[in-house]
Amino acid sequence: MKTILFAFLFLLSATAAIGQTRITSPEEAFGFKPGTDRKLADWKELTAYFKQLSTESDKVRYDEVGKTTEGRPFITVTISAPENLAHLDHYKEIQRRLADPRVTSPDEAKELIAEGKTVLVVTCNIHSTEIASSQSAAEFAYQLATGDSERIHSILHNVIIVLVPSLNPDGQQLVVDWYKKYLGTPYEGSNPVVLWHHYVGHDDNRDWATFTQAETRLAVEKVLNPWHPQILYDLHQQGENSARIYVPPFVDPFDPNIDPLIIQSQNALGMNTALEITQTGKKGVLSYGVYDFWSPLRDYIAYHNGLRILTESASADIATPVNIPFEKLARGIGYDPKVASWNFPDPWKGGEWHLGDIVAYQIDAFFSIANNAAVFRERYLNNFYEIGLHAVNRKSGPSAFVIPGGQTDSATVARLINTLRIGDVEVEQATSDFDAGGKHYASGSYIVQLAQPYGAFAKTLLEVQKYPDIAEYPGGPLQRPYDVTAQTLPLLFGVTAVPVNDRIAVAASKVDVVKATAGRFEKSSTGNGYFIADNTNSSLYALFALLAKDVRAYRLTGAGVEPGTIYVPPQEGIDTKLAAIVDKFPIDIRAAGAAPIGKALQVHLPRIGLYQSWVPSMDEGWTRWIFDQNNIPYTRLVDADIRKGDLNQRFDSILIPDNSAPAITNGRRGFEGENPTPPSSSQSAPAENGRRRTSNAPAAPETGSTTGNEEVHGPKTPPEFLGGLGTAGLASLKAFVEAGGTIITLNKASEVYAGKDPGTVVNALDTIDRKAFYVPGSILQVAVDPDNPIAFGSTPTVPIFYENGPTFRVNGAAHSVAFFNTDKPLLSGWILGGQFLKGTSVIAEEPVGKGRIVLFGFRPQYRAQSEVTYKFLFNALLYSSSTPTGLTASSPVKVGHTKGAK
Repeated sequence: MKTILFAFLFLLSATAAIGQTRITSPEEAFGFKPGTDRKLADWKELTAYFKQLSTESDKVRYDEVGKTTEGRPFITVTISAPENLAHLDHYKEIQRRLADPRVTSPDEAKELIAEGKTVLVVTCNIHSTEIASSQSAAEFAYQLATGDSERIHSILHNVIIVLVPSLNPDGQQLVVDWYKKYLGTPYEGSNPVVLWHHYVGHDDNRDWATFTQAETRLAVEKVLNPWHPQILYDLHQQGENSARIYVPPFVDPFDPNIDPLIIQSQNALGMNTALEITQTGKKGVLSYGVYDFWSPLRDYIAYHNGLRILTESASADIATPVNIPFEKLARGIGYDPKVASWNFPDPWKGGEWHLGDIVAYQIDAFFSIANNAAVFRERYLNNFYEIGLHAVNRKSGPSAFVIPGGQTDSATVARLINTLRIGDVEVEQATSDFDAGGKHYASGSYIVQLAQPYGAFAKTLLEVQKYPDIAEYPGGPLQRPYDVTAQTLPLLFGVTAVPVNDRIAVAASKVDVVKATAGRFEKSSTGNGYFIADNTNSSLYALFALLAKDVRAYRLTGAGVEPGTIYVPPQEGIDTKLAAIVDKFPIDIRAAGAAPIGKALQVHLPRIGLYQSWVPSMDEGWTRWIFDQNNIPYTRLVDADIRKGDLNQRFDSILIPDNSAPAITNGRRGFEGENPTPPSSSQSAPAENGRRRTSNAPAAPETGSTTGNEEVHGPKTPPEFLGGLGTAGLASLKAFVEAGGTIITLNKASEVYAGKDPGTVVNALDTIDRKAFYVPGSILQVAVDPDNPIAFGSTPTVPIFYENGPTFRVNGAAHSVAFFNTDKPLLSGWILGGQFLKGTSVIAEEPVGKGRIVLFGFRPQYRAQSEVTYKFLFNALLYSSSTPTGLTASSPVKVGHTKGAK
C-alpha cells in the first residue's frame, strides 16, 4: 500500500513539475556555478536569487524574518513538497505538540508522528570567511526545486527544510566585497582586517546562551523556537591543513544535561553521513575528532531536544585555491590526518584544494542528512517526543532553581530571567512567601522548574560546571578542552540562584518578560545634594549619563562612607536631570541629609580612545557593543592615529582590548601565515576558528588542537594594514601616560607592559611550565581591594572569567586591585595548575609619570556576559578623568565643569 501511495505522490509531483515555470539555476543567475574558483555571489545576489526561485518553484518559500545589525535582510528559505508548504502552520502545530508531552498523550503523539514531517534546519555561513556554505545553499535549493529522483521526491515529501543561507549576512557581504577588491592582486584571498560581524566577529557562534546579537535573536525567535526542529545541520569550515571534512560523533566529554538519545542519534546520523560521503570516492572524511559537545554557547539545539550535526570542511583562501603538501597536514584531537585510523580510514594525500571541493563535500553531506531525515522520519519524530518525555519526567538532580526576589541588582536579575525566556524556558514568580530546601523565600522570587521540555537548557546555564578530567591515554597527560568549560550565568551576572531538591508548592504566576525595578528619586528638602549608591552597573551607566549632561559629581573616598558612593551636589536644573535618570535606570537617588565632608574624587566624563588593531580583536567588538548599548562615548583609534601622538589633548584613557602583545606592537607582517603569536603546544588554536588565527581570533584562543596554520604562508596583507603600533606608537603611548593619561590593557594585551624583566609589574606566569598550567575558560574566585577606585562598588571576593591570561607580581609603587588568595580558585569549569595562581594579582595599577597603567589579566567584559566584573572596567575609565579633592562645609558649589579637566 505504501509503495502505491508513494508512486502516486511521485507521479503527482512529476506532473506538477511539468506545468511549472522554467526554474533559473544559480549559474544562470550569478554567471558562474557555485564553487567556481575566484567567484562569489554576495548577499544582494543571493537574496535576489532565493526570492526569484520562490516565484518559479512551488517547492520553495522565501521569507524575510528581520533585519541584521547593519540593516540587511535576514532570510529563511523553506523547501518542501508543495502540499507541505501549503500547510506550514499545521506542521508547526504538530511540532509544538510533539515538543511538549505535557499537552500531548502518547496516543495523540502516535497520530501526530504518523502525519508529521522531520523538520531540518540548515544554518550556513555564521563565520563569514567560511564562505562556501553561502554558495552551497543556492545549489541545495536549486537541486531540490528541480530534481526528479526518487530520493529528492522522498526528501520533499517527508522533510520540511528551513534553510538559513547566512547567519551573518553583514559579514557575508563584507567578505565578498573584500575578496573582490583584492582579486588579481598579491593580496587576493587574504582575510579582512576588521571583524566580520560588526560587533563580535567570529564570536557570533558563542552567542547561543545569552542572545546578545540581532542575528542570534532572529535565529532563535524566528526559526528555532517556532519550528522545534528534530535536526539542525550547521555548516562550518576549519583549517586548510586539517581533515577535508569533519562530521560527528563529537569527542568526549558531552554535557550530561544532554539526553543520551540525542547523543546516540547524532552518532548514528554522523557516521552514516561519513559513510555516504566516502562512498562517492571523497577522501579525508573524519568523525569523532577535535570537537567536543560540552557548551550551550554553541549547541543551543541540543538543549531543545534536537540533533546538531556539525560539519567542518577544510578551507581555501576564501575562493582562491590552495596547495597543501601532505607533510603539512597537522594532527588534532583524536586523529592524525596523515595516518589512517578507525575514525579516519581514508586520508587525503595533499595537493590542490578548491572552493568547488568544499561545495561538493557540503552538497554530499546535505543530501545524505536530508535523505536520512526522510527515510527515518518516523524514528526522528518518535525520538523527539520521547526526549521530551524524559525532560518533563526528570528523575535526578535538583527539581528547580529559585532566584530570590529583592536582590541588589534588579537589572541583572531581569537579564537572567529574560535570557531563559528567550531560550523558551518557563519561569514562574511566586505570589506568596514559601520555604524550599530549608530556606525561606519572599513573595516575588522566581522559580525555574526543571521538569519542563527545555529544563536542560535552564540547568546548564544556572548550575556550576564540573568539566571532567580526561587522560589523552591511560596514565598520560590530561586532554586540553576544546573550548571554554564554564557558563554559569548566576556567577557571571552576580545573581543568586539556588538549586532546590524539594518539590516547591506555592502559588505562582507565569513570567513572560521581566523589567528591572523602577528607579526612585527622593527630592531633597534640605538643598544638600544627593547620594547614589555605587553597587550596580546601572549606577555607573547613570553616572556616565549624568556626566554627559554636564552634571557635577564626586565619588566619595573618605571615612564613614562606602568607597565610591556617588555624590551629586546642588546645582542648576539638577532635580529635573535626576528625575529623568531614574526613568532610564533602576537606581535609588536619595537626598543627602547633610553635605559630605572629606576626601573625594571629582569625576568628569572620560574621553575614551578604544584601540582597534588590524589583527582584529573580538574583545574590541564586544567592548564596542557594551559601550553602544549603554551610551558610553568613545573614539576608535587605529595604529596611525596613535602614532601621530598628542594623545593627551584628546583622551583621558586609552583602552587596549584583548590581543596578543606581538599583534599589538608588530601587527601583521605581510604573509598571513606569519602568525605574530604562533600557538604553542599548550596554547593552540582551534580548527573551527578559520584557516588562520592571525586574522580572526583573539590572542587568548578558545582552546583546541592546533591546525598547524602558523606553518602555512598564505596571501599577503595590503601594506597599509601592516606594522602594528611600532616604535612610534609605543613612544606615543609612553608620552601619553607620563603626561597624566591612563592606559588600560585587557587580558593578553597586558603583556605589552608586564614582561619577564624586573619592574613594577611583571608577568607572574612567564616562567612556569605551561604543560602544568592551563585554564581554557573557567570561572575563578579572586579577592578584591574595594578601597581602590578601580574596585569601587565591589564585594570582597568576585567571580571572574579567566582564560590563560597573565597574572602579575606587583612591586614598588604599584597596587594590587584584585588577586588570587587560594591555590584552589575554581568556581566553575576546569583548571590545571591552580597553585601557580595563588598570591598573584589579576588587576594591577602601575603609576607611570603623572599617569597610570591599569593591567587586567582577564576580560572584565567577557562576551558581554560577565556583568559582575564590568564595574572594574568602568571604574578604571572613570578614574582616568577623576581629580582628588577634599569636600568641606565651605566647598564652593559650581555649575557645570570643563570636560576632561584634570
